Amino acid sequence: MSYPKFLSPAKIGSLELKNRSIFPPMGTSHVINSKIGDRTINYHVRRVQGGCAMNIVEIASVHITSSAPGTPGIWDDEFLPGLTRLASAIKDAGGRACIQLWHGGRQTSGKPYGGPPWAPSAIPCPVIQETPHAMSIDEIHEVIEAYGDAAVRAKRAGFDAIELHGAHGYLINCFLNPYSNTRDDEYGGSFENRLRFGLEVIENVRSKVGTDYPLLIRMSLIQHVEGGIELDEGLKAAQAYEQAGVDAIDVSQGCYGAIPYTVPPYFLPIGVNVELAETVKKHVKVPVIVAGRITTPELAEEILQSGKADFISLGRVQLADPDFVKKAAENRSNEIVRCIACDQGCVGRAFSGEGVSCMFNPATGDEANIVISPASIKKNVLVIGSGPAGLETARVAAERGHHVTLFEKTAQLGGQFITAGYAPHKEPFTEAALHMAHRAEKAGVDIRIYTPATVENIKTLNPDEIIIATGSNPLIPKIPGVDGKNVYEARSIMGSNHYVSEDNVVVIGGGLVGLEAMEILTCQGKKVTVVEMLDVVGKDMEMYIIPYFMNFLQEHKIQIYTSSRCIEIGENYVLIEKDGATSKISCDAVVIATGAKSNCTVEDVVKVTGIPYQIIGDAGKPSKALDAIWQGNAVARAI
Repeated sequence: MSYPKFLSPAKIGSLELKNRSIFPPMGTSHVINSKIGDRTINYHVRRVQGGCAMNIVEIASVHITSSAPGTPGIWDDEFLPGLTRLASAIKDAGGRACIQLWHGGRQTSGKPYGGPPWAPSAIPCPVIQETPHAMSIDEIHEVIEAYGDAAVRAKRAGFDAIELHGAHGYLINCFLNPYSNTRDDEYGGSFENRLRFGLEVIENVRSKVGTDYPLLIRMSLIQHVEGGIELDEGLKAAQAYEQAGVDAIDVSQGCYGAIPYTVPPYFLPIGVNVELAETVKKHVKVPVIVAGRITTPELAEEILQSGKADFISLGRVQLADPDFVKKAAENRSNEIVRCIACDQGCVGRAFSGEGVSCMFNPATGDEANIVISPASIKKNVLVIGSGPAGLETARVAAERGHHVTLFEKTAQLGGQFITAGYAPHKEPFTEAALHMAHRAEKAGVDIRIYTPATVENIKTLNPDEIIIATGSNPLIPKIPGVDGKNVYEARSIMGSNHYVSEDNVVVIGGGLVGLEAMEILTCQGKKVTVVEMLDVVGKDMEMYIIPYFMNFLQEHKIQIYTSSRCIEIGENYVLIEKDGATSKISCDAVVIATGAKSNCTVEDVVKVTGIPYQIIGDAGKPSKALDAIWQGNAVARAI
């Protein structure tokens, strides 16, 4: 399939892009002491090499009060050398360079600069939880000037364009929203007053960089919090920004109080912002950019052909596969590694300070060090197990030139990714598992299903090395009654192999698997109670995923017992202990979701052969899928 619109050139203001793809300004935590280095440069250049038309460099702080060591600085000339190197590298690789100018307002900590965050009003962000300093008029004017000065630095550094971050609850958006702006002066109260800060920023920038320098603004059209702007005010703001001189509207929604909308996880729909973009296009004349789970070039083309947007912002999909655009141009879209919106390697790692990467592409953010290069000595490698760790090991080893055979004792490739795909909204996990198998087969892996790892099968193959990637089994606690007829295991519930006929069910375990089992059972119309030993449920989830389950629990009035331990299971009850006291919960059935234990019984078989081996993934230590895939990748690169 061809993608004529997606791959066609187009303009933003005076700037022509070679196609309609944009790499958005995703925070990376790659920066050290606010200065751009090689890690950031390599990360951006790799996306340009993959065909992306314009890279928007992540949030660059315009003022010391919004500084953070892991965020680029642009508030002082000392940052120009790194910024100049980055802009030059992007352009030398064949792309266009843009940078996003940002002040975090109340949604960034004041600790790095030694004071409180600056914001329109002294109302803490529910996530950052630091009471901000309510800016004086003079301080407002100081920050407005800082935006303009930062724009001048961006232009001096060689960036082709700049984008103002006016979305997601940051300072421009913070002024616009009445829930975070309760001022009673000319910068608060009426819509016109709340809009004033953003307009004066645009006017200041324009006065300093000229009318021909491309200026974009990213906007949250809807806030999704009580007291936040609704679409009508969002549209009026977009029109006002256009009138003030912006050359493109970059459409988004949400804020930290509605954080999933800012980087939409798997439970939000594909193309989550497209309808908003289509609405905005009816109200402005400048180009509209849209992001948000646009996972295929087919969808990108449809959006553009139908006139719903003018440019497609491809963020996490270009973390998973930096060659997204190139593969589309070469009619290889079936080879694109799909983003599954799990948020593990991207925002999860960014917020932890480890640096943005991707579950399926550990080279993201470490392009200089993680390289799949030909093996100096070609070996005969056996991989046992076809879960994510095994498939990744097999593929990478085969791509390096090894002869790789994979044993899978069942007919199903993909391991726990397949099981995860049964949970609501998680079909992409199953697709990802199948695509990992496809990539392994394409790399030349000899995949043998219905093939157990017996001594005979192994010796017939005579491998030089063996990789054991047999995953994990459910951890079933030794509770009296756990082997009863009314007791089920959560994975079997998710896989629909073991239907729960009873109507009143207690789920033991409130981690991700337990809550997914709870959701499935609740959607089947059953009454569900959750018992969790820890003080909260969902501790093993990414921060962008947790709000979905918290809302589900509240909406369906699910009874939760935290800091509680199940000590007995009966025919029509479970006995729990909390703070030294025991109580009974009536139920008809119990579902066990208490974690996993390594499944490594095949090690005894492998030992008999005397062939060198390694154990990876959950077979070595149960952990997250990202850890299993990355370990498989590393092991394969070392063979």
